Amino acid sequence: MAAPGHPFGDDYRQRRSDHQVADDRAKVCEQVANLIRRRTDEAFRRRFFASLQRRRDDRRDLHQFEVVRVPGSTETLVVRNELLMRTELADDRRIQDLLRGYRLRRDDDLDCEELEDRVVRYRGGDTNARGLHDVASLLRRRHGAATVNHVVPLGPIGKGMAGPKPADGLPPFPPPERGDPPSPRTVVAVIDTGIDRTLRGDDWLANVRRRDDNIDPLDVLPDHGDGYLDLGAGHGTFAAGIVQQVAPDAEIRMYRALDSDGVGSDVAVACAMVRAVKHGAQVLSLSLGTQTLDDRPPLGMEVALQVIRRLERERGQDVVIVAAAGNSASTRPCWPAAFRRVVSVAGLTAGLTPSGWSNYGFWVDCSTVGEGVLSTYVEGQEALELDLDPDVFPPDAWARWSGTSFAAPQVAGGVARLCMEGWPNPRDALRELLRRGRPVPDFGRAFEILPGV
Repeated sequence: MAAPGHPFGDDYRQRRSDHQVADDRAKVCEQVANLIRRRTDEAFRRRFFASLQRRRDDRRDLHQFEVVRVPGSTETLVVRNELLMRTELADDRRIQDLLRGYRLRRDDDLDCEELEDRVVRYRGGDTNARGLHDVASLLRRRHGAATVNHVVPLGPIGKGMAGPKPADGLPPFPPPERGDPPSPRTVVAVIDTGIDRTLRGDDWLANVRRRDDNIDPLDVLPDHGDGYLDLGAGHGTFAAGIVQQVAPDAEIRMYRALDSDGVGSDVAVACAMVRAVKHGAQVLSLSLGTQTLDDRPPLGMEVALQVIRRLERERGQDVVIVAAAGNSASTRPCWPAAFRRVVSVAGLTAGLTPSGWSNYGFWVDCSTVGEGVLSTYVEGQEALELDLDPDVFPPDAWARWSGTSFAAPQVAGGVARLCMEGWPNPRDALRELLRRGRPVPDFGRAFEILPGV
């Protein structure tokens, strides 16, 4: 029987030399310091957001956003000139007259058939994000659900100086052990920046299907590429490698909801969630999240969870959704992790103590190691724009990275592993995984799956 806090015993122990340990520890200490710095250094955040917006100028195919300062907290990003509401509200003639006064036009094409009969988007006009938020608040008080379209970034938005660091990798991926008869493969959907198009020479992630709509382009910003890795490049590949380490026999499917700078929207993430479940995913892993202007849940994801619940009832099969709690050292809810329906995962140090940069609070369900996690990365060179000491990553790269983004896929992989070990219902597997943890105030059930540094 595994000791409390170690649900899989020593199954994932990584043997490293003293030199490797010392080198990795120095890199991870730098990452952790910069995670904390990003929260406290307003000048750095201003430069970063200005750079992020500048990189997107004149790109109509990408989300343009505003940065809104929330009193007593850090910034929230909002898609420019967009308002979301439920369809029944948008069909009200009085609402249509009101929104015409703001020069907002109805756009029924969300590019997402799963939500188009439930959510309507209004676009245009010149009202800023604060003004649109006030309009949404008025509509909610008098009529029903409406909200701005929040930007849903990666757990740590943009790598900057808290990005991945090159590290010695694991041996080549071994052939799956399916048993006789083979156990059913649990399907894990990783909703992120997508997967690297290039097949690795060490066979890691070789069985993940590449499609035109789930490829991480790595370098398309600014101006269709500059020879350097974009600010969110490789994030999805890293998360997928974590799932495969924990659950080697799981079937990993990649869904791209964020661009290669790590920026998506409430609607884009919601669509990917529903699409993944419709295609048979049993576990969803989301290393992304947003804090909203009023701490209310984003409308798109709220509706997506309702659709997923209906699909569960129709199929008689539960789906476990796992999401990163965020890296703001805050108790404010980070969505989708803060939904009661979603398993929220906070970050721990390698010694299983709470990380100083991790979000926490009553809404956090569990936590696992989020500092110095080792996983698969991509080939390329970081840009000088935000890191004056950029790293260069070779083919078949491995890296160490820190953040709740890299704690969440461990939990998703742990659920998948238990499903294939005899808990056929993912919800039962989750309960078993949580049972093997130990309680930590404001960090839920804490445990180590993959080791950190």
